Amino acid sequence: MNISETVLKPFQNLFQREKISVGIQLDKNFARVAVLEKTAGHFSIPIMPFELSILEDKEESGHLLKEELEKRDIHVKNVVVSIPISSTLFKTIKLPKMSPKEIEEAVEWNIREDIKSLKGKTIYDYDIISEDKDMLTVIVVISKIEDIENVQEILGYAGMEADIIDSEGIALLNLAELRKEKDPKLKEESNICIIHLDYNESYLMFFHNNIIVQTLNFDARRYEEMNPDEKENVVDRLINEINYFFLTINEPKVIYISGLSGKFPEIQAYMQLKFTTRFTLVELEPITALDIKLEGSTSMSVFNVPFGLAYRRFDDD
Repeated sequence: MNISETVLKPFQNLFQREKISVGIQLDKNFARVAVLEKTAGHFSIPIMPFELSILEDKEESGHLLKEELEKRDIHVKNVVVSIPISSTLFKTIKLPKMSPKEIEEAVEWNIREDIKSLKGKTIYDYDIISEDKDMLTVIVVISKIEDIENVQEILGYAGMEADIIDSEGIALLNLAELRKEKDPKLKEESNICIIHLDYNESYLMFFHNNIIVQTLNFDARRYEEMNPDEKENVVDRLINEINYFFLTINEPKVIYISGLSGKFPEIQAYMQLKFTTRFTLVELEPITALDIKLEGSTSMSVFNVPFGLAYRRFDDD
């Protein structure tokens, strides 16, 4: 799913198509960058992913981003970038099978009230995620144009353009789907459930013919400074929030845990202890999901979003 595409793209013939894709997770005070290379159907990491602090000033942020990329000898014009999940609204629509034009008109009709609830001008994109004999299931992603323009402005100061601007939630779902395909036991699960922990936003995302996002009360910066007993209390509260979420939704067998869970492995360990056999927690991690050969690698789950974004360009090829 692509919330916003640049209208004009440089022409590339089959033999000139880029083998490298850059994914950038842009948040209000940081950016994470991942670079993927694809050769003969296999992914590799030409440089290690990295994170940098960005500022409120868009021009300074763009220059900082450009400087960090050039330090690593990364010179690209087009990238895939995300906006935070709180900047997007997801809606699932069931429609009878119809022509593409009729689908577009039906989507516009069904989201008119949702658009009104988001103050300011909006933009949306949609994708058909499943279909049966007579019906289509359509996922719509709605965002404020202001958020899209902010991303484009920062990239402009960095000397880049966005091929694709997507919700970070979609990037995580794409990565989880890849992880599912690598393990026969995971493929048995009909849905995808992800717990994503991060500095500005932590959330639980559940996907099964629709996308539901539940904010989680987790302050990573405070957590880092806590003693073991305080940390245990924080994770207990997270578990309670997760239990409450599944009061009204059929429970999955597998929950992927993403983001800062790689930095705080004790969270996954303690959650698994408490959940016992109710859920199986699986670390969502790009090296495994993308089947990248990397010796002696540590967890890169904090870079799940930019890797999921970088993969998106190859997925569109």
